[in-house]
Parts: sequence; structure tokens; C-alpha cells
Amino acid sequence: MSETSPARAGVAYAFAAIAVWGFIPLLYDVLRPIPPGEVLAHRALWSLAIVLVLCWIKDRAQLLRVHLVDRKALLLLAATALLIASNWLGFIFAVNREQVLQASLGYFISPLFTVLLGIVLLRERLTWQQSAAVALALAGVVNHAVAFGAWPWIALWLASSFAIYSYLRKIAQPSSLEGLTIEVLWLAPFAVAYLAFSGGAGVFGGDNVGLSLALVLAGITTALPLVWFTAAARRLRLATIGILQFLSPSIQFVLAVTYFGEAFATADMVTFGCIWAALALYAWPRAARVQAA
Repeated sequence: MSETSPARAGVAYAFAAIAVWGFIPLLYDVLRPIPPGEVLAHRALWSLAIVLVLCWIKDRAQLLRVHLVDRKALLLLAATALLIASNWLGFIFAVNREQVLQASLGYFISPLFTVLLGIVLLRERLTWQQSAAVALALAGVVNHAVAFGAWPWIALWLASSFAIYSYLRKIAQPSSLEGLTIEVLWLAPFAVAYLAFSGGAGVFGGDNVGLSLALVLAGITTALPLVWFTAAARRLRLATIGILQFLSPSIQFVLAVTYFGEAFATADMVTFGCIWAALALYAWPRAARVQAA
């Protein structure tokens, strides 16, 4: 195998994950007739089915059992399960309310929330690029609040929940696959209870075959991209991964303006202009490292 083969495989895995995450609003648009809580419950349960199969295929059952008796890991993953469920629900709600533009904004600013967590929790010192990026992002959010008379709370919900989730998952011992398996194991009883008491279980397998298939796809498109992105991270430089992560919200942004026909006013141009300038400053050192490699 040539030296470039792992890198090419890594790029292929990364773009597969990015494509799914970028175009995922199209799937949840199909699921709009179903209440967000019901979609979330199905997403958790079908994700569990997928990750259990993947654990069996990849022979991770023994390692999974080790983590299942680790009380500290279980408690930490209970917290991350709540965070990722909140993030999933926020995204489903955003598409349901025709707020894909805000969802895109949320995932654009999520890395900058991670920088803020580093300041607050780890007392990290920022470079001038990072400081300027955070200031520009804050200016963009304030501009939205002033222009529209309300904070972009969906974007802030998605950005903060995913940033905190990412931070906790970095300090949790289980890898991506085992960690996600335990997270959805935590969520499964609540999902079953919700479907049982809300009567939502009747949607799956009903007359609308398309909705049933879309619910299954919600689980598949949750689990597989995470596995692919983990495979990409093992083969590519972190600087490369850091830059590639902005492609998914870029696709969502284009879909919001074109397919979903959401209004993109002058105030939005200012907000996104601030965010894109912030991301350029944030990604600049990483891009330089990629070119130097």
C-alpha cells in the first residue's frame, strides 16, 4: 500500500460523513409530519440497532462489556447521552420549524463555543486569531438579536450542546463506537417509554411505508457517519479534519436558501459574514499546517 492510500481513504471516509451530515435536513423534512419527540425516540432506537450490529461485526462486544461495568464511564456517558439527545432534538425541531439556516449557523459557531469552553474550564490562553474569531462570532450573534429582536436560540442551543458534548466525549474513555452504543443504551428505555405512552409506535409499520423507511434511515444516518468520521480522523491530520468539519454546515446553508427557500436578509448577511470571517481566522493556522505537511 502506498503512503498516500491511508490519506485517500481518510478523505473518502470524511466526505462520506460530511455528505450525510450536510444533506440530512432533506431526510428530516420528510419526517416533518411526525412530532419531533417521536422522531427522536425512533432515531435513538434505530441507532442502537445499528451500533450493536457494528459492535458485533467489529468484534467489540468484549470491550463494550468492560465499559458497561465502569461506573465512572457510565455516569459520564449518561451526561453525554442527554447532551447528544438534546442536540438531535434541536436539529429535528429546527427542520420542523423551517429554521435550517439557524441550524447551519449553530454548527458553524460550535467550534468557537469549544474555544470558549477551553477558556472557562481549562483556563486556556487564546492566540490573537482565536480572540478575534470569538469576538467576531459574538458580534454576529448580537447583530442577529438586534436585527430580529430575538436571540438565535436554536443556533445557540445546537452550538452549545454539541460543544459541551464534544468536550465530555474527549475525556470519556470509550471510543466513538462503544461510547455511542452506551449513550443510546441510556436513551433506549426513555425512547420506548415515550413511544408506548404517546402512541407513537403505531407510525412505524403503518400505511405510509415511506415514513417508516425514513425513521429507519434516521438511525442509520446517525450511526454510520460517526463511524466514518472516526475512521477519517485516524488517517488524516487533525488540522485537515478541523477544516473539513465546516463543509457540512455549508451544505446545510445552501439547502436552507435554495431548497427550503428560507429568507436571507441583509441582517443575515452581516451575521454570517461575521461568522465566516471568524471561521477564516480560526482555520487559518490549521490551513497553514496542512500546506506545510
